[in-house]
Amino acid sequence: MSHQNIDNFFKLAAILFGQLFVDAFGLDYHIIRLYRNELNSFNSNSLFADIVFETREGVLLNFEFQDVKLTTKHLKRYMDYKVRLQCKSGKPVVTIIICIYHVKSEVFIYNETETSILKPIIHYLIDYNDQVKYLSVKNKVITNLKLPYTDVRFLVFSPFMVKSEFRLARVREVCSLIEKIKKNDLFDDENLFMPLILAIEQYVSDEGEKRRLMDVITMDVPVDAVYEKVMNSGVFEKGIEIGRKAGKEEGMEIGRETGIEIGRKAGKEEGMFDFAIKYKHEHGIDEAFRFHWIFT
Repeated sequence: MSHQNIDNFFKLAAILFGQLFVDAFGLDYHIIRLYRNELNSFNSNSLFADIVFETREGVLLNFEFQDVKLTTKHLKRYMDYKVRLQCKSGKPVVTIIICIYHVKSEVFIYNETETSILKPIIHYLIDYNDQVKYLSVKNKVITNLKLPYTDVRFLVFSPFMVKSEFRLARVREVCSLIEKIKKNDLFDDENLFMPLILAIEQYVSDEGEKRRLMDVITMDVPVDAVYEKVMNSGVFEKGIEIGRKAGKEEGMEIGRETGIEIGRKAGKEEGMFDFAIKYKHEHGIDEAFRFHWIFT
């Protein structure tokens, strides 16, 4: 997958996961809304961040995603955006640079910024490249064990932590595992992740779906427009519809079983009544009455 695909994936993940996305990186902030990520520079060019959240603590969280080596040039661009955002919003800005596990920095980030108020948080996604953890979660799915949301989140992120030549194969495998999770009811809160799961599945479906997804999430539009496109694309509604359909099928099955039980009970009563009538004709009313009390 290209840099744009991986960047788009994280943008969509951040939007759909919301607070869970922030929690995944150990950040003690509570988001309240997406914040517009477009800024006008002094030369009238627009600057974009990947994702900006406004928090209850009065801080703006600026997420940037990096799957190439982090250089001084990258850092300067991120910090330039941070300064402009702080000046425009009047709010403190915390910049979190999320790096794919195999990205090695070419600059000594902390040596350059240790005493600076502009120091970013650099987070390497090593945990999501844990092959032992991946095999452990995979084994849980195969053996039909219930999964906590942390395991589901791990599966969702893990394909994007491997090197590019292995990503597509891993995505396909994860989609297969997700199908088993849904089919065998191994996750109690799947509606929380359904929109994101569907988006991932679109990466490996037909070319038309791939193009449709790329139309929904692009790198050059404000984040609120991305959110609007995602919500209007039908991805979220499709997840709800799948849940509703599953619920309807479950309800119909319960209704069918209930109907069978009611029918069985009614049939039993009708059979006993018919037998009692026949018994009365053959043995008389007194014997039929005695028979009724024996079997009721």
